[in-house]
Amino acid sequence: MANLVQMATGAVRVVFTPQILLMVTKVYIPFLFPLTFLISMLALWLDRALGFGGGLLPAPANYVVAGGLMAAGLAFVGVTYAELVFEGKGSPSPTAGRTLRLVRSGIYAYSRNPSVIGKLLGFLAVGVALNSFTFVVILAPLLLAGSLVEKVVRQEPQLIEIFGEEYEAYRREVPLFFPWRLFGIKPPFSSL
Repeated sequence: MANLVQMATGAVRVVFTPQILLMVTKVYIPFLFPLTFLISMLALWLDRALGFGGGLLPAPANYVVAGGLMAAGLAFVGVTYAELVFEGKGSPSPTAGRTLRLVRSGIYAYSRNPSVIGKLLGFLAVGVALNSFTFVVILAPLLLAGSLVEKVVRQEPQLIEIFGEEYEAYRREVPLFFPWRLFGIKPPFSSL
């Protein structure tokens, strides 16, 4: 019970840091939440147009699965953001103050972009709650691919410029997205 209280206290502490509050007001509220709504509308329209109206799961099972995915996603994002704020001495977003130190510990020892995993879980939760085949099977993988390309094309050159050889070494050791070593699997590609 004490561990649960300690985790909840830590989560609240992260959520109310100025860096996270600034990021939420500058990025999440004006862009990400409305974009998710628009993607939801597109997915439901495509489901009807393509004949995928049967959904993925029977109700209320879809809500139970969606709740589990959302809880896991929020926990994952919370852990990654806490590491960036407290270990990295900054923010997960350049719009709210970039990290000052390269974080290589915790979940960042297994994935260079672990917050993407959490965001993907949360995004999938929306699709499962909507019971949308198109959202989960077509649009979510496209969004994930676009997000990872953005990380490689835009963010990684910036990180190399800021952290130099330290980031280059980190990139050689830790995969871009999937935490292979967490499952005892050798990554199929050295830097992806």
